[in-house]
Amino acid sequence: MIFKPVHYLWHGFGTLFLSALACILFTLISYNSAFMDPISQAIGGFSFIDSYFYIENKNANESVDFNDDILLFDIAGCNSRAAIAGKIDEITKLGPKVIGMDVIYGDNSTTSQADNDSLVRVVSRCPQLVTALRIVESNGQTDVEHSFYTKLTQVDEASINVEDGVVRDFVRELNIGGVKKQSFVDRIVQKADSAAYARLTARGNNEERINFKALEFMQLGMNDELFPEDVAGKIVLIGDFQDLRDFHNVPTTIGASQRIAGTKIHAYAISTLLHPERTLDKMSDCGGWIFGLILSYFFSIIACLCFVEIDKLGGVSTNLVMVLMLAVLSMMGGLIFINFNYELDMTVAMLGIGLAGNTSEMWFWLCTTKPYQWVRKKLHLPDGGVRYFVNNEGNRT
Repeated sequence: MIFKPVHYLWHGFGTLFLSALACILFTLISYNSAFMDPISQAIGGFSFIDSYFYIENKNANESVDFNDDILLFDIAGCNSRAAIAGKIDEITKLGPKVIGMDVIYGDNSTTSQADNDSLVRVVSRCPQLVTALRIVESNGQTDVEHSFYTKLTQVDEASINVEDGVVRDFVRELNIGGVKKQSFVDRIVQKADSAAYARLTARGNNEERINFKALEFMQLGMNDELFPEDVAGKIVLIGDFQDLRDFHNVPTTIGASQRIAGTKIHAYAISTLLHPERTLDKMSDCGGWIFGLILSYFFSIIACLCFVEIDKLGGVSTNLVMVLMLAVLSMMGGLIFINFNYELDMTVAMLGIGLAGNTSEMWFWLCTTKPYQWVRKKLHLPDGGVRYFVNNEGNRT
């Protein structure tokens, strides 16, 4: 039987329909069965951007950019609130744009009143300071953790919450358990650079990708001497860079590890927003679906063509084309991301292409069944048109 091009269009659609049906089935099984949950977690936890950052940082090697806008200040090992107050006061006098305090000081009965008072006095006369709060959910309740001095001062507060799992994005306004708070990064950029904040607002996104292309930051500690050129006109982020409770997974290796301090994650996010050349654009979810369905349909047509025209090698040829398309798609996504800072959403495309090789054979089997033949005649649909059908004994003829 001779196939017409319109037949391939129809059978490609049928193959795509079965692929979509398979995805829906897996979703329902995953939703209702715990043993299928790892599949949904693997799909949800995977992002091509992880590979792109790995390639970028691996190729960068010694040519890592230095960020001169941000100073990281490490207070690890210092338990004296008076000493920390003294350092904040010293930093304030050197004229930073903003000081971000990525530490929460709770009510501590073992801390002397004099130490607490010194921290309150310094915070009260530091208008550049943005201090941390954390939104906490526990047993169905939502609470907000503040530093003790926020009740005694007019200090700016913002949320330091980051996403669970691998941190790829930051959110401008967090909404956790009905509690809404401006994010730490958003508030710091708002205070530090009005032009950058206007660009961010004009984009209209509440969620932005963090550019984890490797950067070098100046980092000082409690025992280091501070000079005006280290602080003046800069954003100073104060945090504990050895507190493992505040370490989070990131998409790529930074400083020989894929777990870095939360304060450094904030630094990367701020740098992403301050520099337009580091700002990342991402294909919308709707765009990802459209892009994925178009490519999946295109490959479904090819899979049907291979199955019909190359009888004995149909499976082999389909797999070869599938591997080639996946490789080209992955390479194209990487080149576009690295050169144009634009992330293609390829999840649907990759999934559709991967399924089409199997569902095309299922579709042509379906075309040989009596229900399809009855519907085909009623609606004048294309025949299965394959080089074999199934006879009464179940053998291919």
